Amino acid sequence: MRVGRVLGAVAALPIAFAALLGVEAAVASRREYVPDDPGYLVQARVEPRGSSHDGAPLRLVMLGDSTVAGLGSPTAESSLAVLTAQRVADRLGRSVEVRGLGVSGARTADVRDEQLPQVSPGEVDVLVVVVGSNDVTHLTPPWHFDDVTRSMLERARAAGAPVILGGIPLFGGVTALDQPLRWAVDRSACVLRGIQVRTAQRVRGVTFVDIAAQASPRFVGVPDAMSSDGFHPAPTGYGFWADALAPAAADAAG
Repeated sequence: MRVGRVLGAVAALPIAFAALLGVEAAVASRREYVPDDPGYLVQARVEPRGSSHDGAPLRLVMLGDSTVAGLGSPTAESSLAVLTAQRVADRLGRSVEVRGLGVSGARTADVRDEQLPQVSPGEVDVLVVVVGSNDVTHLTPPWHFDDVTRSMLERARAAGAPVILGGIPLFGGVTALDQPLRWAVDRSACVLRGIQVRTAQRVRGVTFVDIAAQASPRFVGVPDAMSSDGFHPAPTGYGFWADALAPAAADAAG
């Protein structure tokens, strides 16, 4: 009888764990997050600091989800797209015109089907895509994520410019998700991030930037790196992301 009770308890653990994740997911979905509309358009021309450049500006377009749309940044100047553009301008000593076409909630398929059609061939010098987090939270199956990532990158390359793919960040610092839901989401993110790495290697002209490795660890011990909702970065955190993305974008432009 005792063995039977132990086996029964062990068998019930996965069910209890799944139920706990479901409850925490429901709680997370009801939390208040920063507004979906940041209140500005992400479009600017930035000049290199400490130097001047009279030539044609570099045309940089950034696509993706809420992090590209500007959520978590109070001004366009502190958005991920403009922060990245400023770092590219400083590295190249060249003006940069940047447009951010990100949409809150966008997944990889949305970038492919809705945002890339807004980019005309020959009108962009560098294309930066930061997407994938919503594929994680919406439980996109790995085999489907592989397909949509590949087709998205191939369509991006059709614009005739080098493509920088910013990978899915770590979720370990996302306090909007309670444990163990945060752990489970981070494990899923790791799987999809690996698909991004492999797919980027298969599409010529695409450079993968590992935000999880190059930027996410810098959030530890820096409270102001995250916005008040505990889900989106704040300007300081977006600066960490921009530090990771800008070198690849500048190299691609060069």
